[in-house]
Amino acid sequence: MKILKISFFVILLLNLMGCDEDRFTAVKNIEFPEHESVLAITSHIGLSDQFTAPQAFVGHSLGILDQQDYTIINDATVELYKDGNLFYNLEPLNNNGSYFGPSGQDITPGTYTMKVSAPNYDPVEATQVLPSMATVLSATYEFEKVPFDFDSDLYDLMKLKIADPEDEENFYAFEMVFEIMDGNGNMREAFPYSDSDDPLFEYGYNVEHILPDISFNGKNYDVRLVQQSKWDVQQGETLIAVRVNVITLTKDYYTYEISRNLNYEAEDNPFAEPVLVHSNFEGGFGVFTLNNVTTYRHEF
Repeated sequence: MKILKISFFVILLLNLMGCDEDRFTAVKNIEFPEHESVLAITSHIGLSDQFTAPQAFVGHSLGILDQQDYTIINDATVELYKDGNLFYNLEPLNNNGSYFGPSGQDITPGTYTMKVSAPNYDPVEATQVLPSMATVLSATYEFEKVPFDFDSDLYDLMKLKIADPEDEENFYAFEMVFEIMDGNGNMREAFPYSDSDDPLFEYGYNVEHILPDISFNGKNYDVRLVQQSKWDVQQGETLIAVRVNVITLTKDYYTYEISRNLNYEAEDNPFAEPVLVHSNFEGGFGVFTLNNVTTYRHEF
């Protein structure tokens, strides 16, 4: 028994000695390689109510230890090529790093390449293929149909049956517009916030809800959209129709949105691993993406 007591106190003493603060402290000097600044571009070009003018923002990268702000680049050359031929030039506007292309330019099927160059920087480029338009086969709309988001109210449910192309990897986003008429016959539009109770939806940063076709590739699929029309239709008004923009995104667009949202969610979280935002520019950083859109109008 005495031997057991002595052994216990010896083990306890060793543990106390081992818990010295210095045993949990270690200093490791990490040498970061010198950073060579490269061009960084963000450009989303496509069709929908939200994306109507081709534009790009041109900046440059900073090293992890750099303390200064980045410099706006207003003397860049931004060119968009379609199927190997120059489609148009994007011109600088307002000296804030933004470049815009001509309005009303049709974005038709093809392969698009954005090339950007600027003094003192190596040129960069990225390529995208315009995704195909979605095919909407039918739609239904039911008022105050389903519970959603722990709310005591019931939400409207709209079902869109889409035909997903076979042997294509597609990613869908959705925008909704209400057409509303008042008692005097005047029309106005409202833009409701629409979500989904479908677990297949994923969350992006600017494009908040994205539906990948990985589980229904090449098949018809019923998309469920939930929203509140009674928040937008006032007393004496009538909801005449709802328009839905079904937007198809490129895979780079999808990956950028998902990674940027995960990066945002990881900020100020000591338990989260860092998330790199997706980039597709060769020789630089940033993203160039395309989207296509088809609009379905459902009348009441």
